[in-house]
Amino acid sequence: MKNFIQIEGHPDLVREKNSKGVINTNSVEYQKYMTVQLAKKSEKMKVQNMCDEINTLKDEMREIKRMLIQVLEK
Repeated sequence: MKNFIQIEGHPDLVREKNSKGVINTNSVEYQKYMTVQLAKKSEKMKVQNMCDEINTLKDEMREIKRMLIQVLEK
């Protein structure tokens, strides 16, 4: 840990000497963060899939409507 400087008042944070970047050394909190991020990504994908399905249904309904109009015009 000679390349790191402890940040005062923050026991889980250290600063890298060369880049001055801050690193969180608390792996439990990092794991919680990653779990939340994965859950958000999953939720976003679910919403996107639902939107895609809705758009597909709308397209199919337009096609059905167009075909019904053609049948009624004959």
